[in-house]
Amino acid sequence: MWIMARGRPALSCWLAALAGGIAGWSTPAHAQGAPPAAPEAWVRYAEGATAAIARWLDADDPAAVRLHAYLDQHGSVDGSRATPLVVKIWLHADGTVARIDFTPFALAQANEDLRAVIVGRRLPGRPPKGMAQPIRLEIVPEPVEASDPAGPSEAPR
Repeated sequence: MWIMARGRPALSCWLAALAGGIAGWSTPAHAQGAPPAAPEAWVRYAEGATAAIARWLDADDPAAVRLHAYLDQHGSVDGSRATPLVVKIWLHADGTVARIDFTPFALAQANEDLRAVIVGRRLPGRPPKGMAQPIRLEIVPEPVEASDPAGPSEAPR
């Protein structure tokens, strides 16, 4: 599933795992098997957070545009799915993103841009009481077509 914004491929944010998609949601009783399902309120909140962050990453602000350009240049050119970037997100009680953690990019500006797009912004609503953190998301750039080395083009508005 790819989200399109103004004719250019968007970054897709996905819950890392629907069964327990919130890091830290496991108990010793489940350590040897699949993690238990997260409470419904946690899952709903994480889905809303995913949608909001996808919109932020798809915005036309300079940091998001630069991040797209970097990922377009360093994504897959053979049509295969690019390697997902796992982003861990910690929230304040009011839903503001306190910090994120991810495997850094080679380019410092891309790291700064990802933080600028997400950190300090407020998600819709407050996280449910007792919700485990961090929320883990996978950010997957759409593969760039091999026939277009410049990457996807902007569609006319």
